[in-house]
Formats: sequence, structure tokens, C-alpha cells
Amino acid sequence: MEMREKFYGNKAITIDSGGRVKLPSRFLKIFERDFYGEDIVIAYRESEGIGYLVIVPEKRWLEILEKVNNLEGKSAVEVERLRRMLNRNSDFVSVDKQGRFVVPRRLSLMAGINAGDDAYLIGNGNGIELWNAGKFEEYEGKASVDDELIASIFN
Repeated sequence: MEMREKFYGNKAITIDSGGRVKLPSRFLKIFERDFYGEDIVIAYRESEGIGYLVIVPEKRWLEILEKVNNLEGKSAVEVERLRRMLNRNSDFVSVDKQGRFVVPRRLSLMAGINAGDDAYLIGNGNGIELWNAGKFEEYEGKASVDDELIASIFN
């Protein structure tokens, strides 16, 4: 598998009146260089019971689905259910030349991300997370990371 640059960093944004998001230039450069011409997939996820959206290149999404198909120790029914859940909670979206895309209404409602909302785009390795700013602050209040783990990474 070829090595691709990872998404990292974050950007505070406001969802425009049409429900569009503009990718920051550093994220857009990765899409253009490593995933040129591909659609993106936006998928609903939850962490600590709080919903957000994950944005991945189409090629990465297909790799995720292939991983699901090859899960060991899972029955065919379990794999089918997981694949169905992932596909039901996702959608393919095109990015325009300015790096903008429209968040599908169904997914924006699930994640509580609406036109005019403040939001965060957060690079997280193979994808980008899109959080409603208020929900992300709620998440940060619930989630914790072990200080020893953080120290071990930096030392």
C-alpha cells in the first residue's frame, strides 16, 4: 500500500447558509495530491454518545469497507450488519474547485451541524472530523486522555 500524507491540525469554521463547508488549504492539498478527482465520503460517528461526521476520500472509504469484509472471528451476518450500518450512515459528496462541499441534510441533522453553526474540522490521520463546536466542547468535557500516555509520546 502506498504511503500517503495524513490529515492533522484543526480549523474553526462556520457552516455557510447553504450548508457548505470549505476545506482548509492544508487538507485540500492532500486531497488534490493523493486523491485527485475522487469524491469524498461523509459518515456519521459517535464518541462518548456525541455525534460528529467523518470525512474520508472515496478510496479510503472503500479500504474501510474491505476491512469490514475481511474481519476475522465475525459471522457473515455480523459483517453484513456492520457494512449496512456504515453505508446507511454515510453519503458520497463531490468537492468543488474551491474545496467546498455540501453536508447532506440527513447527516447534518444526525450530527447537529446546521447552516450558520460554528464548527471544527479536525485532522485525525486518515480522515477529517467535522464537529459542531458546542458538541465538541461537550465531548472534551466527557473524554479524557491519560496524561502518562501523552507524556510518553512526547518523551
